[in-house]
Amino acid sequence: MRKQATIASAQTVAGIGLHTGRITTLRFEPAAPNTGVRFRRVDLPDQPEIPACIAAVVDTQRSTTLGAGPHVIVQTVEHILASIQSLGLDNLVVEVNAPETPLTDGSARQFVAALQAAGRVEQDAERLDLTIGAPVAVEGKGMALCAIPADDFRISYTLSYSHPVIKPQFREFPITAETFLNELAPARTFALYSELEQLIRMGLIKGGSLDNAVVITDQAILAKDGLRFPDEFVRHKVMDLVGDLSLIGRRVRAHVVSIRSGHTLNVALARALCAAAGLS
Repeated sequence: MRKQATIASAQTVAGIGLHTGRITTLRFEPAAPNTGVRFRRVDLPDQPEIPACIAAVVDTQRSTTLGAGPHVIVQTVEHILASIQSLGLDNLVVEVNAPETPLTDGSARQFVAALQAAGRVEQDAERLDLTIGAPVAVEGKGMALCAIPADDFRISYTLSYSHPVIKPQFREFPITAETFLNELAPARTFALYSELEQLIRMGLIKGGSLDNAVVITDQAILAKDGLRFPDEFVRHKVMDLVGDLSLIGRRVRAHVVSIRSGHTLNVALARALCAAAGLS
């Protein structure tokens, strides 16, 4: 029996929110067995909690947003959830004092560092996996995602844009703590320069800058201190997919193959996997 786990001590991470532009502080707190991951809005009356589950997804526009009512939301949870999932943690409360988590430098490095500093404690409860007996697939708008039965969790991702600077990228990774720490966590979020004006009109990316994102123009890639990997973009997409699939609430045992998927299709696959496994 594989045991559930939580952290040994609380840890704090602070920074600006990508879309709101507000300084946000979050605090990782240990939680009891079978709690799962829950976000607690400590800035609101009664400190309402939002479970990190597929039923709580309320928006997937440019990031994944969870909600428990019209005024109780938390945006941009995918990097945090990917870090928690990949480090083998099951039960945490993530306290946050704003409607969005800190973006930090656009990657998951600070979240991983905080969770590692917190330590890991096994708990007296069984960890549950999600397995499938046949492929499960979703598609739409030139994108596709398929989960194939497997003994472990791995992701193959093809990134392709009609863009003069971004060349097609493909990577496959087993999703383990070591792989996440070294190959995925450092990869930063990115945006096309041509999309920025529209995002600003939509009231998004108020906190975006080259301190926390990579920007791609028709002539060049703008990145503070250069790219961390030659294929940093596809690695970040894999990280996002890990975080979105963690909303299933169980450890996925499947080979997930993605062609150009983003948050909306990632969440659609998570829902389809839950349905295939008979989970509500």
